[in-house]
Amino acid sequence: MKLPKLQPMHLIRRAAKPLHHLLGAMLFSFSIPALAGSSLPDFQANISDMLSIRAEAYQFAELHQIIGSSATPKLNRQQSEQLRNIIQRYMSSRARLMPEVERVSPCFSLIAPIRLNIQKPSDTGLPELCTAAKGRMWSPSLNPYDAAGKQLIGEIARGLAAALVLMDSYQIAIEPYAQNAELRYLMNYDMQNKVQIDQLIHQYRSADIHSQLLLATDLIDQYFKIQREGGSTPDALEQYFYTLSQSTVWYVNQRKSTWTNPLQVTQFVLEDFNQQKKVALNTLSFGLSFGFGQMVGLVQTRSGKLRHLDKSKLAQLESEMKPLDILLEKTPFRLTDKMIPGYYGHMAVWLGSEAELKEIGAWETIPSQWQEQVRKGKRIVEALRSGVTLSTLDHFMNIDDLLVLRDQRPLNPEYLRNAALTAVQQLGKEYDFNFDVMTHERIVCSELAYVVFPDIDWPLAQTLGRYTISPDNVAQLAVGESPVFSPVIMYRDGKREADQLQEKLQALIARN
Repeated sequence: MKLPKLQPMHLIRRAAKPLHHLLGAMLFSFSIPALAGSSLPDFQANISDMLSIRAEAYQFAELHQIIGSSATPKLNRQQSEQLRNIIQRYMSSRARLMPEVERVSPCFSLIAPIRLNIQKPSDTGLPELCTAAKGRMWSPSLNPYDAAGKQLIGEIARGLAAALVLMDSYQIAIEPYAQNAELRYLMNYDMQNKVQIDQLIHQYRSADIHSQLLLATDLIDQYFKIQREGGSTPDALEQYFYTLSQSTVWYVNQRKSTWTNPLQVTQFVLEDFNQQKKVALNTLSFGLSFGFGQMVGLVQTRSGKLRHLDKSKLAQLESEMKPLDILLEKTPFRLTDKMIPGYYGHMAVWLGSEAELKEIGAWETIPSQWQEQVRKGKRIVEALRSGVTLSTLDHFMNIDDLLVLRDQRPLNPEYLRNAALTAVQQLGKEYDFNFDVMTHERIVCSELAYVVFPDIDWPLAQTLGRYTISPDNVAQLAVGESPVFSPVIMYRDGKREADQLQEKLQALIARN
């Protein structure tokens, strides 16, 4: 599932700063090409700094019972200075991130927004587009496949990521205090800031700013949808910025709303966020734990032990699998693997070959673009941060552990056909950073099993008010007295296990 583990609040509070320091060096060792004229390490450092400061601000508010209380807390001089110091550092951190936002925000004219158009060349690049945006009456077109279009999309994705992190950070670091006039005065008084607290509150609640954020997120969402439907793999930089945006609570809450009027959107977001205690919990859990995790999600210390499996063994492995087999894997060399509950960290579904899909009567109903991908050897349906896609077995095998589970119930061809088509229907969907199995517009990796096998009573977990399913939840149905699945293939630490697979699986998931 390539996701950081949901932590209880007391663990997040205790781990916030150590995690920040632990990730610092790793962030800067992660080499992906930076945009022209910018420093990716500086961007990552500024994001990391903001996440750390906002956690400290929230912890102070919780410690002094500021959250959810209309009464002014009794702070002594030392505590008042501590709060002012936190807010001052927040302002400084915000000032370092704001240029990222300001570079692209003028591009999003509410009168004539940018449109994606793959049929014609991009109208212009970033400087000219943003300069001409004020008072623009025409909607410029952007082609994601030409140089100017791709460059601009990269710039927008970067600015959007910074903007959404700042929106979440305001909710954690400022909003708990903004409800109290005396605390607002304390934070404003004698502070050397060009942007004062009251201005931040106004900006946070601005319908125009919310509308611009919606336009930007819609544009980037459309771009990634085009990529997924075309079978393209986003480059590392694109994926980095996109997943950073999607890991914010602000992004998730925008996507919950079906309103199109900016004022309705603003009211929806504010009403949802006004549940102070619940929101603070969700935002800190998603924004700190997930935000950090997603930021380093592509960082790995080495390749998987099965990455260079002999071609003959890879072909043998592929021949052993059958349509709708469930694949679980573990990648202990990725930092995010250590943040996932349980032993296994990711789940996928084996779709099968053209011949196998024809045998169960599913092939003719599969859309042509996915048929073409299957013919090219892409037979694994998996939900990655960039969305649900088809992957080859060779690409999937950058792992240390592999477990293949097979439904041992007697299934008729009609069931297999419907299950295979359900798996295909998930292709092109976006990743579900809300991790809610009850909603299917977006999909998280282990949720694939939940939707492909709808008649199974899956062991769900309730976390932060939503029902989730982890890869280990899936594995649980392959052990015990009445297992639904059988473990048919197991690789452990790069080596294949020959026998007693169920007993070995039981031991692995029991101790995690």
